[in-house]
Amino acid sequence: MENPSNCVEKQPGAEIAPNQVLPPAKKVKTSSMDSSFPVLLPEDPCLRMSDTDFEMHVLKALPALVGVENAVGAMHINAGGDSDRASAGITEQKTTGNVFVDALDRAATDPDSEKAHKDEMARQNRMLTTNGGMAYASTQSPLLELFNHVGGRESDCTVKGSLAETLKQAWQIDALMTLKVIWAVRSIHLGKGERKMFYTHLGWLGKHHPRTLLLNLKWLYKPVVKKDAKEREGDKQVIVGKVEKAEGGDGMEVDDYDVTHGSSHGYWKDLLNVLVLSAEDKLDMSDPDQVLLRDHRIPKNSDGSQPQKAKRGGQARRHGGRGRAKVSQEGGKKTPFDLELEQKAASKAAKAQRHEHILNRLATDPFHRALHLTVARLFAEQLRKDMILLESSKTNKEALREISLCAKWAPSLERFHDKYTLIASTIAELLFSDSALDPHSHSETTGYELSREAYLKRAREQYRANTLSPLRKALAIVERDISAKTFSNIEYSHVPSLAMNRYKHLFNENDGPRFMEYLGKVGMGETKISGAVLTPGLLVKTVMSAEGRQENTSLDRTVADMQWKTLVQRIRDSGNLNSAMAVCDVSGSMHSTSYRRDISPLHDAIGLSLVMAEVTQPPFGGRIITFSCDPEIHIIQGTTLTERVENISSASWGYNTDFIKVFRQLILPLAVENKVPPEDMIKRVFVFSDMQFDEADTDESGWCDKVEGNLGLTHQQIVQQEFRKHGYEVPELIYWNLAGNPGAVPVTSQMEGTALVSGQSQVLMKLFLEDGVFGEEEEDDQEDRGEEQGPDVVEGDGDGEWGMIHKERKRKRKGVDPMSILRKLVGNEAFEMLRVVD
Repeated sequence: MENPSNCVEKQPGAEIAPNQVLPPAKKVKTSSMDSSFPVLLPEDPCLRMSDTDFEMHVLKALPALVGVENAVGAMHINAGGDSDRASAGITEQKTTGNVFVDALDRAATDPDSEKAHKDEMARQNRMLTTNGGMAYASTQSPLLELFNHVGGRESDCTVKGSLAETLKQAWQIDALMTLKVIWAVRSIHLGKGERKMFYTHLGWLGKHHPRTLLLNLKWLYKPVVKKDAKEREGDKQVIVGKVEKAEGGDGMEVDDYDVTHGSSHGYWKDLLNVLVLSAEDKLDMSDPDQVLLRDHRIPKNSDGSQPQKAKRGGQARRHGGRGRAKVSQEGGKKTPFDLELEQKAASKAAKAQRHEHILNRLATDPFHRALHLTVARLFAEQLRKDMILLESSKTNKEALREISLCAKWAPSLERFHDKYTLIASTIAELLFSDSALDPHSHSETTGYELSREAYLKRAREQYRANTLSPLRKALAIVERDISAKTFSNIEYSHVPSLAMNRYKHLFNENDGPRFMEYLGKVGMGETKISGAVLTPGLLVKTVMSAEGRQENTSLDRTVADMQWKTLVQRIRDSGNLNSAMAVCDVSGSMHSTSYRRDISPLHDAIGLSLVMAEVTQPPFGGRIITFSCDPEIHIIQGTTLTERVENISSASWGYNTDFIKVFRQLILPLAVENKVPPEDMIKRVFVFSDMQFDEADTDESGWCDKVEGNLGLTHQQIVQQEFRKHGYEVPELIYWNLAGNPGAVPVTSQMEGTALVSGQSQVLMKLFLEDGVFGEEEEDDQEDRGEEQGPDVVEGDGDGEWGMIHKERKRKRKGVDPMSILRKLVGNEAFEMLRVVD
């Protein structure tokens, strides 16, 4: 019997001419039940265990690692003492006890002094930048090294080895803090928002501490991050149902840490990405995008041309293959029909090969199997909750607000994540039992038994049609309306920022009047546009790229300007800065885009500097210092992002990175010449750079050419000397590393009055935005008698009872250092639920 989808109904008496082109056959509506996609997975007895039993099973099934602790107590953050001892073990060398004799011994082994100089550099933790500037080889804290590691060359074996060693050392010093640092690297709303680097860290964690990885996955998508004050107005922003320790256990449930309408560190898709990496045996220190972007690349022929692709339903197919042999014999070329058959055969073989690979990974790798089951259970649990909320929304519309984004990111059938893991089969099996799908599937009276493959196909179709589809409709996911071409249904104020960037031209082409009306309302402040989670560098790149194009330039800039205002307002809502200024590196090395696609460190530096200029209070706000060959001060002009970027772009951009000139030729000469009083002097400087500073020239007094061990001063030491020489307090310097590769660092972990930050996210700026108060308050030591003390305070109950007597002591602002900033970040309550179990 012929397939009706391939036939055309003939009219009585009608003849079809040999060369007549027939209209395409009407497509028969199908479902996933009709697909040839392999869906079969073996039944796993662990799938339907209780959470407690499953957790115990996972811990028991995974191989124990030799030499790791099985229990970790309360969080202990080491301020650096253990780190210093670890570093000392690396650089410590034999000594006679006499410095001069030690120098003689080193020189004797290397008459040319080259090795002696290298040894001296290593002994003092020094190295040169790529431009010859003196810097430190490391921060001397593995924890700080880990957080400030910058990505870009994940495929470089040296970089991978260095990162793995840093993770190992950090874990040995403080396992729990290391875990929190790893989560902070991913945290979109509190940390760096890095995806690739986070997956690389998880690769190490999965290899060395797999149980810890599995049991903390849920904290990627749970709403544990409190929103900023202005953002959460009208919402009850408290941790829900946090309970006391229960007898015989910790008493904490997963939902106990949820924040009403809170945010998450990552998103549901992270779980699926990690699972795909594991399925492909690439959950390691390699570049995750080599796997995750695989299906987004179009393969090319050896000559660089695109491969020929058969047109489905083409003329040859409609002719039923007539003439195919003739064409093949005459020209020796394959017909579209031949190509289509070959592609079908190749596709079928590829599907079978992937299926075999999936089954093999689940059967032979205990960690991957545990990860697969864990991810499936987490998705199924949340989808069940969301379906209950969806059902209750029929009588209570507020329930719709409580539906999570799980369905948005849940794996679609036969798409990328399901294609490489078959995770949709496992989720569907959890949601729909065989008896629920067919009550008579095991009936003794009918003698009918549903095969496992048929059952999984039914379950997957139910998952698609009765779970994902209604939930995605309720969530008003923009892609649904784009696919259905129902643009009039899209509520543009609810479109996420990344989706707005991706689809703005599509909105304009298909729903122009309404979309432009929406943008007009945003401009007048009548509605909102998302943009807070975008990076400043991305928006700067958007407006700079628009300069050379005529097409769509206006729309690109308009949307970017509006998203910029949202981004800046989110930072302002967290606080502000006083007496601070941004120093923006515009040298040649900042133009490279090799490490982050088409966004360069220069885009990030300009973007972050402009954010700083907008959130800093007058009179320092609205000003930026740029530097390359020579520093320049810019009073930011313009009201839009486009105008401000154009203003900065007028700076002289050279190929040098002369950081010291910022202070020697600009800040300090102006202060001395104008007799600036200390209270009016700049108090903190944010340096946005790749940190590859030039070699510093000596000043006229020759102060900067020597230090102990005959090594030159670092840039931080030179800045300190310059300010003290002119009688000014040294400002706090925040070095924000935008490099694509790891390298020299300007300061070490315990260097007071400094901070180290890296990455492209403006979110980390919030660490310094507590209404301009930089640092923590601390009480003076009781032994310090030099400070004036306040009066005694008596606390009583007001009824004549004796109260407690406390001394009110003068409080001072505690100076910051790189480790204190890291402690402040990971000390946030949104990280407190993480736990180490192996």
